[in-house]
Amino acid sequence: MRIAAKIDSSKIPIVQSDGEYGRGCLNASCILVLQPHHLGHRQNNCWRTLTVSDRGKFAIQEFTDYELPPYAILSHTWSKEEVTYQEINAAGAKKKSGYDKITQCCSVARASGYEYVWIDTCCIDKTSSAELSEAINSMYQWYQKAEICYAYLADIRSEGEIAKSKWLTRGWTLQELIAPSRVVFLNEEWRMLGDKAHLQDKIAEYTGIPPSILSGEEDLETSSVAQRMSWAAKRQTSRVEDRAYSLMGIFSVNMPLIYGEGENAFIRLQEEIMRISDDQSLFAWGSSDDRGGLLATSPDAFAHSYDIVRSNPFGTLDNPFTVSSRGVQLDLGFRGIGGGGLGLAILSCARKTRQDNLIAIYLRDLSLSMNLFKRVQSRYLKEIDPRTFRPAQYPVRRLVVQGGRKMLIQKRITVEQACISQEQVYLVDELRPPEQPRQPAALLTDARTGDVDGVWLLLTQSDVKIDMTDQNSRTPLLLAAKNGHEKIVKMLLEKGAATEAQDSGNRTPLSLAAENGHEGIVKILLEKGAATENENLGSWTPLLMAAEKGHEGIIKMLLERGAATETKNRDGRTPLSIASAKGHEGIVNILLEKGAATEIQKSGSRTPLSLAAENGHKGIVKMLLDRGAATETENRDGRTPLSLAAENGHEGIVKILLEKDASTEIHDWKSRTPLLLAAEKGYEGIVKMLLEKGAATEIYDGKRQTPLLLATVNRHEGIIRMLLENEKGYEGIVRMLLERGATIETKNKEDQTPLILASTRGHEGIVKMLLNRGATIETKNKEDQTPLILASARGNEEIIKMLLERGATVETKDKKGQTPLILASASGHEGIIKMLLEKGATVETKDKEGQTPLILASARGHEGIVKMLLERGATVETKDKKGQTPLILASARGHEGIVKMLLERGATVETKDKKGQTPLILASALGHEGIVKMLLERGATIRTRNKEGQTPLILASALGYEGIVKILCERGPAM
Repeated sequence: MRIAAKIDSSKIPIVQSDGEYGRGCLNASCILVLQPHHLGHRQNNCWRTLTVSDRGKFAIQEFTDYELPPYAILSHTWSKEEVTYQEINAAGAKKKSGYDKITQCCSVARASGYEYVWIDTCCIDKTSSAELSEAINSMYQWYQKAEICYAYLADIRSEGEIAKSKWLTRGWTLQELIAPSRVVFLNEEWRMLGDKAHLQDKIAEYTGIPPSILSGEEDLETSSVAQRMSWAAKRQTSRVEDRAYSLMGIFSVNMPLIYGEGENAFIRLQEEIMRISDDQSLFAWGSSDDRGGLLATSPDAFAHSYDIVRSNPFGTLDNPFTVSSRGVQLDLGFRGIGGGGLGLAILSCARKTRQDNLIAIYLRDLSLSMNLFKRVQSRYLKEIDPRTFRPAQYPVRRLVVQGGRKMLIQKRITVEQACISQEQVYLVDELRPPEQPRQPAALLTDARTGDVDGVWLLLTQSDVKIDMTDQNSRTPLLLAAKNGHEKIVKMLLEKGAATEAQDSGNRTPLSLAAENGHEGIVKILLEKGAATENENLGSWTPLLMAAEKGHEGIIKMLLERGAATETKNRDGRTPLSIASAKGHEGIVNILLEKGAATEIQKSGSRTPLSLAAENGHKGIVKMLLDRGAATETENRDGRTPLSLAAENGHEGIVKILLEKDASTEIHDWKSRTPLLLAAEKGYEGIVKMLLEKGAATEIYDGKRQTPLLLATVNRHEGIIRMLLENEKGYEGIVRMLLERGATIETKNKEDQTPLILASTRGHEGIVKMLLNRGATIETKNKEDQTPLILASARGNEEIIKMLLERGATVETKDKKGQTPLILASASGHEGIIKMLLEKGATVETKDKEGQTPLILASARGHEGIVKMLLERGATVETKDKKGQTPLILASARGHEGIVKMLLERGATVETKDKKGQTPLILASALGHEGIVKMLLERGATIRTRNKEGQTPLILASALGYEGIVKILCERGPAM
């Protein structure tokens, strides 16, 4: 509902008025639209017109929107005594100077033939915030629809004084000048000075508004945003917010009024402009006040932008601006020009008289990753001639530049207070773009040497290939990762550098960072999905590298990301083997807690225990033995951990191994026992311990040399004395005892007979002797373990062969329900498995945990044994007490070869254990990508859930296995 004053009086006294808009109130020129509830008896909006009665009183007359009569409108500056809507007919209204302004305006309008006039002071109910907001949002249209606008210049007398009028300096009067088709200027005596058409050139000179805009020859939209802002640069309002609100009509935007928000109103105005316009001249302002970031804090910043017009040489106006909590996102041509991330962003606008030169602003890449920029040196606008550079130098990219309401809360601070580094403070010379761009190949050098600024500058060019290589196939990322340049690694990754690039030695960025102990870079690469495993056979994985160099923190990170503990290098060594050899106790402990195998399955490979024993790492030897490491495992030279410790003089380790019943009689390939090796080197303490443990003295090496002979040749007198004083070895003693009638079935406190002890410790000769003397082959200790059970667990094939030939029962069980076949399957003794199967051992036998040989072999990764058992008809769907099948355990442990065999044998991919876990769920949760692929190819359901409601996709996502997430997503949504 709009209000107008109807003019009835033919003569109204002329009065003078001076003033300004009131607080939170309107400028001098709106038609007010009220909501229907203001007149409860009317259902549609209507116009309330103010009429003057014969007695000089104002009355209300109503019109609908369609009945709106021609009207005049007043533009003026407010005084302190304006008459409000509520006061128009009040007794004291006539005493106010503003009342005379109303009557005088009515008189002038009446003289011009207008029956209705609209005056903002009394035609808007400013006590209604809704009415006030709607009025301000509609103000431009109301002035635009008026037949005539009277611009009352209360502070001048003549045309020559117009330039001095306060009316030209006020914010609200800008739209009141532009919107109406006809504006008549009146002096302080309400006499006509001329109209807008007549004074057009002078008004243009005073205001900076082009004559074509004033005359209406050109639409307002033909002027750029910067130009329109410049018209308001020198204008003021009583309230800060009104500097923005008074411009809404100029830019055809609407927004709610929030008095009290201060400068934030102008930021909101610019954000609203961005919603409807792609005019980048909005950012072509210059001011030292950069609190708004990319956006100006007031129209004053556009004071020198009056001649900036739109231009679009890059074709960047297809994508609209977007505003988020981070800032403004827009497409700009950008090029780095200096240190600390300093660059120039080219706007799609230019000076009207130099349209060949484009306007550019200075931006700084805050993190040197091109993810977030900040405007710097905001006082300056740079002009760039696009003809002088190649497009690759200023590639168009989507930038996010800080700006908006959030930044206004930041206080202005000095360089010293902000602790701004020197790279953020630029000299004039540094603000100039380099004449010649650097060659792309310089990226390799800068990445290697750690030149952060050099790398960043090159990355701003589009002709630089991020994964270029040198003569050794090293990419910039490989070089930066190797040399520990963390910032550069981040920058390269943000630009899409390949994390799996390999140099000529098959080393990846992750393996190089792991090798050199760069924890920060390892973390960054892992977060970017770098693979922890290298598919090149025999190559050094990151975990192997870190284990060798002793980088404990990196080991933890890699294991948390699913790095395989059983990966091997070309020599067949695992991370545990390498850490054991190098003496890295902390790493050994971590790997053991992660379930690293203490035994190497490849025959002849050196176990972690043998490597630790050889190199004298006593603490590691203890840890490995506590984890069940086998003391009798032989390397390719036939040497056991005890042999290696004895040969190298590690007395403490020899003692520990002997306490663990390590065999003193195992020969290496040169027929040398630990005693022979220690005697030759002269290690008296070790010789003494071995003799006390009954080491045989009458033994020969490949050259028929005995310990006594070797000690004699090398003049080890103390050892010679010990050997001469020592009795014969175990076998001789046993023979002597047997010949003297000793009872061969005697038992110690553990119910161990001589045959049990000899079978456990691998004394083949004694076992043979005892069997020949009729020793009971099925004798049992306190754990119900027979000689066959114990020999099967220890892996001594010769003893197994003898016992089987003497009729040992292959189905015997100990107290845990474990048969020889079960124990041999768990320990990986393929030769023994073969013998037991040939003797008819049952492949489906189960221990008290429900575990069959196939279940244990599948869980431990003994691929050869799994194959043998399957060929003997082992049931692939057998389950233990936890409901776990061979396929479930192999999938969980990452044994791809076994998974493949089981699937080929028809193993059910949807089988679940008692927790509802399927093979796919476990493989996804533990990062076994290859197994996930196999299971999916066999039709595994990706929507399957365990009892916790977790799907494979949920678990893989939560644990950061990006490769698996990708595979699962490609297979379809997992509900």
